[in-house]
Amino acid sequence: MEPVRPWLITLSVGLLGFAWYQKLKPRTAAEIQCACEDERKPPFLQSKTFLGIVTVLAALMMTFPWYGSVIYPKNQTNTVLVPADQIETVSYQITGMTCSSCEEHVRHGVSGVSGVIDISADYRAGKAVVRFDRSRTNDEEIRRAIDATGYKVKHKEKVQ
Repeated sequence: MEPVRPWLITLSVGLLGFAWYQKLKPRTAAEIQCACEDERKPPFLQSKTFLGIVTVLAALMMTFPWYGSVIYPKNQTNTVLVPADQIETVSYQITGMTCSSCEEHVRHGVSGVSGVIDISADYRAGKAVVRFDRSRTNDEEIRRAIDATGYKVKHKEKVQ
């Protein structure tokens, strides 16, 4: 969906702009002189209030990547002693990450896996580096956790 996001935003802004123009355009002299206009209150779905609500919701959804990281809870860190020979670091090449909210989504998904010590994600590089206790989890379980977030692991490699 992300590749067509700019087109969908442009279409939404255009349609909302047209709807507001239709709602607020001045009436012509012929329309004003015509006494046949019905003065009843329009239905809610045709009101300015409804159009305003739709506009605000559309603006919130269009700007989600910039404030999306606020939604994810801050993970509590627990200090756990792990023997150095049990710690493994794996780098995952991930497709589909396009913003800092994507990074937070991956971090949140992987941090729920038991045995994960640390995770860093970078959408610009399309990569996540995970340190974990291999006695409690493995790299395939972490890959499944990343895939469960909606992004796909393209490649993985162990980091020395």
